[in-house]
Amino acid sequence: MVPIRHAVNFLSTVRIAIVTYTRLFISKRALSRLLSTLLCSIIISIRPFSRLGGFYPFLALSLKELVFSVQENLAQQLELTVLNIMGALLGIGLSTLSKFGASRTPLDSASGRAICAVTLIVISFFAGLIKSRLPRLQLSTRISCFVSVWILTMNIGVPHRVLPDSGAFLWITLCAAIICLFSLVAVMLPFRWVSTNFEHDIACSFAALQQCLSISLSSNFSGGIPSLAEREAYNALQARMLTTSIKLNENYSQAAFELRTGYLSLRSIRPLITTIEHVRRELAWGMPLKKPPDLRNNMKSPVRTEHSPSDVFKAIIGPTAHNLGSAVLESMRAVEATVVLAFHRNDVSVARLPPYFSEEKDSSWHAAQLSAIQEAQMQLGVATEESQDKLGLLYKDVEMGNETPRMEVPSRSQRTFTTAAWLWWRYSRWLRRWWQHCTSPNVSSSFAWSPALVSDDPAAKLSVNLALDQHMIQTSDAIHLSENERRQGLAEYAKGLAKRRKREKDMASLHSAEGKSRWSIGWMWCRFTSSLHWLWMNSGMLDLRIRLWMLHRSLKNSHHLQHALKNAVGVTILSFPAFLPSTSAGFRWYQAWHGQWMTISYLWVLETNTGATWRTGYLRILGTVIGAIYAYVVWAICRVNPYGLVVLITTADIPITWLITKTNLTPLAVPCSVAIPPIVFARYVDPGMTQPIIDLTLLRALMITAGMVAALLMNSLVWPRHCRVLFLSHTSKTFGLLSSLYLTLSHEMFISRNTWVVDDRRRTLKLEFQTRNELYRLSALITTMQDELGLLPKPIRHYRKVVLNMQKALDLLTGLRKIRENIPRQETVIDVFTERRAFMSCICILLFACQHAFRTREPLPQFLPSARHALDTLEHHMHNCLRKAPRDDARAFGVQLGYVFAEQETMRNMVETLEKLLELSGELFGTSAWLTQDAAWSTSTMADEGNDGWYSTLKWDDV
Repeated sequence: MVPIRHAVNFLSTVRIAIVTYTRLFISKRALSRLLSTLLCSIIISIRPFSRLGGFYPFLALSLKELVFSVQENLAQQLELTVLNIMGALLGIGLSTLSKFGASRTPLDSASGRAICAVTLIVISFFAGLIKSRLPRLQLSTRISCFVSVWILTMNIGVPHRVLPDSGAFLWITLCAAIICLFSLVAVMLPFRWVSTNFEHDIACSFAALQQCLSISLSSNFSGGIPSLAEREAYNALQARMLTTSIKLNENYSQAAFELRTGYLSLRSIRPLITTIEHVRRELAWGMPLKKPPDLRNNMKSPVRTEHSPSDVFKAIIGPTAHNLGSAVLESMRAVEATVVLAFHRNDVSVARLPPYFSEEKDSSWHAAQLSAIQEAQMQLGVATEESQDKLGLLYKDVEMGNETPRMEVPSRSQRTFTTAAWLWWRYSRWLRRWWQHCTSPNVSSSFAWSPALVSDDPAAKLSVNLALDQHMIQTSDAIHLSENERRQGLAEYAKGLAKRRKREKDMASLHSAEGKSRWSIGWMWCRFTSSLHWLWMNSGMLDLRIRLWMLHRSLKNSHHLQHALKNAVGVTILSFPAFLPSTSAGFRWYQAWHGQWMTISYLWVLETNTGATWRTGYLRILGTVIGAIYAYVVWAICRVNPYGLVVLITTADIPITWLITKTNLTPLAVPCSVAIPPIVFARYVDPGMTQPIIDLTLLRALMITAGMVAALLMNSLVWPRHCRVLFLSHTSKTFGLLSSLYLTLSHEMFISRNTWVVDDRRRTLKLEFQTRNELYRLSALITTMQDELGLLPKPIRHYRKVVLNMQKALDLLTGLRKIRENIPRQETVIDVFTERRAFMSCICILLFACQHAFRTREPLPQFLPSARHALDTLEHHMHNCLRKAPRDDARAFGVQLGYVFAEQETMRNMVETLEKLLELSGELFGTSAWLTQDAAWSTSTMADEGNDGWYSTLKWDDV
């Protein structure tokens, strides 16, 4: 038995080594793509099978590349297969039904052609609407249009071709889908790394969080200040963490499509998505790197200590905060190791874990890992209790007065406490419950829908599902009547109606007094106009008018409807010759030149914005030309030799696969692959074809290019949606959401905690969710904007800085929401109401100034209220109130004091972020300056800037 065991271990080691080195040289997706291309080419070359595809079996290769292309893992492939097959079946079903109706009419009749044409237009319209409204169904709508274009433009009204044409495209669709799915599964069997990487992404996210926290701890509790290179590396790490956190939800929704059999379901680690985002935010607002000393902070302050304030605080809190951060790091390592061991205990990556995690992985690793988790939980509890005791000592030692300089509390230490306190709550709750799921086997087959939003707020168990485009974007020419304007209009109508009725009564009384007949011409005209006025102004008609106005506004300004109309109009124009009489020259030209490719390329290039259309357009044109040239070379070499065709088509997929998997030139590679099969297999599928291949090559390239040019013209001339205009509009909207979020947080702070209702919390979470969605969209628009054509260069770098600072502002507001739940309300809210009101007003004015600048593209005012001055005043009065606070329970109040310090530093960082945004807005749109350096008193004004209650948006160096 011993030799057998040694042999098994040796073979296992060899297998692991082969897999490890294979990963370095062979991509899993590349291998699957080559296999799918080879199988598709073989199926098309075998005539008993290819005949099932009718006259166009080579379209299986086109659909394989356009719709069912092999993805990174089985989850993505299953999602792609299910959704796109559903779209294809819907298109085939509607097209078959329409074609059957056309077959009941006389052959080549106008009614039969009209049925197919109207069906194609309706399918294109709703496909465009769904593609714009639900981007995840983009490929599903496109394949639905793909099959509909082919079925509805061939053999119109021919009864015996209804089912064969539909069956041929059903075979083409299923062939491409099954082959791609089979290729991925076939590669997955010998190479295990092709399964979903969701759990690996979770573990890597915790590793990145550890790195961020470790850098912050070493920066804030060491003597030196980080260098510029270290700051850039830290900022890059935080940006990468933001991107990873956003993609985790998408990765989970894709992993839900995967069939898994094992000890643990992915659903059990789904809450970690929220935890990772929460910790990322806490590190963003609570643990930034130490900044160089600023002379502006050396001002007089109302806090007095017996010793050096910084020394007192560091001596009391510094070691405790460092210990607390170290305990959090150990907890993160325990969570990371638990995820890795639970899902990949036998994987080679486990070797990098600490020794006590991998030594007993063959026997009692469950007990060892559980012991490690309990140890980390105990360390967190001890560190938290110690920090609370130290904060109580801090409150006893620090005396707050009015005469000596203020104690400048190091923000990093305060935030370390707040961050670690919340982290302890998160991890202690999770560590108690999560490990129980690892002890019993579990078979999971949960795949169907995308996960709902999970809030990071433990007190609010809400699922907020909001569309990205729920709120209409207001352009400069959009006519929008606000709610207040509408109410004022109704009130004026009501007053006018009351006055008119009174006037009618007075007129009727006057007629009666004068003895005139009630049926006189004047009286009848008055009654007629009064009836019309009542009919126009009664409550039912007003409600109908308001509903019609809202419908008109939504239809006029809906870019989803605009994109659907462009989709349908383009298909109508390009497919119009197919529905002409069979004897017309246009019909014969369309069928001879295969105009379907023109329509299909139009549908594939037309995007929801102009920049994306141009980016895919010119790359697809170039890829089409390259593919057509290669296809002609292949035909010149192989002619109709099936072996040569299969080999050369598979060989061509090698560089195409490299472009798709290793570069961002997918729009170039995909059309190149699509253009090859129709030319190479044309003579092989139809031996009786007499058209020269060189002509066929030119026609295919010309038709595909014509459709792409039509899409470029359509998106550039008809309702163009330029990325820069969208970016500025969405940025203005995001500033409005930040302002609304800040007002909502302030409203919650001034009301009693016992009166908080679910609606208030729901409103806050919805605003945070909408703001995150807008920031994600802004980042995507910046990426697309780089490919948008324009005569003037765009300040992409400034736009990116604006988005980063708005993301920081959102993180800070999220931190304020959590901090304000623990501050003493009497001393920090009620007693300083006037100062808080002034500070809130300054913040709202600054946000509104940025919002107005991006909305109207107008310059900023030169002087705005200084939020920094208002914050200094608020801190001054707040410290006076804290000095007079009772000291009965120093330990409890010391914890609250830590949150007070954290709130002050968070608000100060908020002020700095807003000033950066104002500076960027001024650089983009300018400043309406009326006081410049030429003035005699400008020097004194510059020196007093920020201390007299005003903030200058003018950069004096540029004047």
